[in-house]
Amino acid sequence: SIVNCCTIDWFTEWPREALLSVARRFFEFTDLGKEELKPKISEMCVEIHTSVSSMADQFYEELRRKYYTTPTSYLELINLYTSMLDEKRQELVLAKDRFQTGLNKLLETNELVDKMQGELTALEPVLKQRSED
Repeated sequence: SIVNCCTIDWFTEWPREALLSVARRFFEFTDLGKEELKPKISEMCVEIHTSVSSMADQFYEELRRKYYTTPTSYLELINLYTSMLDEKRQELVLAKDRFQTGLNKLLETNELVDKMQGELTALEPVLKQRSED
């Protein structure tokens, strides 16, 4: 009956160095645009995780409810960041393609207008002649 009433807290916090090492390893093969962004984004992930942990402690102090930040939640944070990055890149590529298509249509329209104006100026003497007759 003692075992039924016990709760063992298996969740221990990772040190900052371990969190940073994991983030660096995850972002090692991820294209972030510039190479100097990788350490900064790794630090950001560590800061987010540690701030959530400290807020979880404050949450427990105020409301007496536990919220656990586990190593799995840290890995999910990194995976969420990379998946959102991929999603936003796809959105940007789509927006760029739409912009390029619109720009091409405008250029084609300008060429057609210039061609039509040339034809109109060429036909202007003929139109004047016909209007006088």
